Amino acid sequence: MAPKLSFCKILIPFLIYRSFAFSIDFNYPAIFNFGDSNSDTGGYVAGLAYHLYPPNGQTYFNGPSGRFCDGRLLLDFLSTAEAMDLPFLNPYLDAIGAPSFAQGCNFAVCGSSILPAIATSPSPYTLGPQVAQFFRFKARVLELQAKTKELDKYLPVNDYFEEGLYMFDIGQIDITIALIRSSFDQVLAISIPTILSNFEVEVKVSPLGCIPLIIDQFGTDPSNLDEVGCVIRHNQVVKYFNHQLQVLCSRLQDLYQDVMITCVDIFAIKHNLLADYATLG
Repeated sequence: MAPKLSFCKILIPFLIYRSFAFSIDFNYPAIFNFGDSNSDTGGYVAGLAYHLYPPNGQTYFNGPSGRFCDGRLLLDFLSTAEAMDLPFLNPYLDAIGAPSFAQGCNFAVCGSSILPAIATSPSPYTLGPQVAQFFRFKARVLELQAKTKELDKYLPVNDYFEEGLYMFDIGQIDITIALIRSSFDQVLAISIPTILSNFEVEVKVSPLGCIPLIIDQFGTDPSNLDEVGCVIRHNQVVKYFNHQLQVLCSRLQDLYQDVMITCVDIFAIKHNLLADYATLG
């Protein structure tokens, strides 16, 4: 565990993750993103030579764009919002076409988990490798900038590493696998503490029980569904995970008082969207 504690002490001072629930200055010069398919803009496609087909990308990009959705991701909307006015983030793993990382970099990869990968993991690019890639990225950027100015238009300036927005959206793969392999009680007592001990930084998990794949597999019995049509037990686990994570974030905030750590309750946001879809669209 010692290496993980040291690792977290390095990462935490760079964490600046703000909630949308209150008015703040969102004028960040760059975004550095870590996660899974919720924010993957092409890492999985590039890193594992995976080919996406329509309907992926059809509603905005007119075809597959490396994103596992039919249009844009939350990350895309955030980066291009008026307050930020940044370009779409290029994935760290995609080097084709001279991509620009001047205003950030995306390390997220579909299927990635918080826990280290094993032979059957959907992605080898779990949170540990993603953060390691970030530190290599930063070191390489500073090295190149010290040698030449020719690449400045492709690379973030040094100050952006301190002033940028660092986002983490990951964890649903860990909980999904845990619920497949273990009982409900085992997930609460063993799996969630193990996941959190591997990730002492800020993250929130979405309503896993509302994902169509989960509903298809575990929601055939109507008694397993809530009033919105989501799988009750999966969402109970996610709520417990998020609660324990909030406790962890509060403790970390006490330890690192010069850093602002904010948990964004994605679960409540997405569940409310599903519950009131007629009004919210």
